[in-house]
Amino acid sequence: MIPYGAYRFLWKVIGEDAQILRNCERKTQAVFALSGFLFSLFFIIGILSYRFIFNGIFKIPAISWPLALIWALIIFNIYRLNLSTLSANKPSYSFGYIVSLATRIVFMVLMGITLIKPFEAFIFNKSVSNGLTEVAMEKIEIDRGKYKTYFDIEIRNVENELTRLEQQLDYGRILTDGESFNFLNEKKLKLLNERDKTLAEAEELFTPTNLFFIGLLMFNKENPWIWLLTLGFLVAFLLPLFLKFSISPRGKYVKDSIDLQNRIILEEYEKFKDLYPVAFVGLDGSQVNWEENYEDSPFNTQRRQDKTQLGNEVEFLNQIHGH
Repeated sequence: MIPYGAYRFLWKVIGEDAQILRNCERKTQAVFALSGFLFSLFFIIGILSYRFIFNGIFKIPAISWPLALIWALIIFNIYRLNLSTLSANKPSYSFGYIVSLATRIVFMVLMGITLIKPFEAFIFNKSVSNGLTEVAMEKIEIDRGKYKTYFDIEIRNVENELTRLEQQLDYGRILTDGESFNFLNEKKLKLLNERDKTLAEAEELFTPTNLFFIGLLMFNKENPWIWLLTLGFLVAFLLPLFLKFSISPRGKYVKDSIDLQNRIILEEYEKFKDLYPVAFVGLDGSQVNWEENYEDSPFNTQRRQDKTQLGNEVEFLNQIHGH
């Protein structure tokens, strides 16, 4: 049997009221404890995933850990908010409620994907690294080939021009003081230097760091089976939401939660009415009291009937003329 302290910790992790759950049936306690366990597990996975992303992009092993922790806290606070604001007291399945629930699920799926895909890459880090190397080498070879072809053509044109001048000089067709040869030789040397520099820059541009996301895409493209693992992770990621949704609206947990919420609202409303006259005073120094406009304040679902008596036109004119 799991100790009560562990249950209490898991309930608080998931954002549920431990004081209510401690008096509920064991099944309900176990449901929320499982949700808390999954939340904690995915939080740890989130830190590993985001650390893998930050380190893969920026190559900062030490700083990537605190960055991953901060980002995981942001994401999982939103995740927890989605869970804690989902009421187990399910209303009627109106169009607005269905749209709201669908939006919540889609948003959580998107959060799950940002968590799960990096974690998959983290698990299969060797395959991703190999994919990155292959992509980098392929792109380097393609670009190097383009640059090398361009410079080789230009260099060959200069060499042909030098050969032509030498032949003309040997046949005595031209007289030269060497300026043309010097210009062409300098041009050839410059092209050779530019070619080496451009090829080196091309190799530096396509490093695994710059191709990190391309490597992830290639890994998923070449391993379509990975989406089955992604689907399994997503089901587990959404499981706390469906577990809470499975709680019976007629159970003790829902009933006690509603009673507690109503009691807190009523107590705070009474305090508000007591403080209202103190905070607001009329122009003549008289006390201003809060006016109730609903029969069931502060829930405000049944508006009071307007019992104001209106006079007729004759009475209005008499009042104006002082009669």
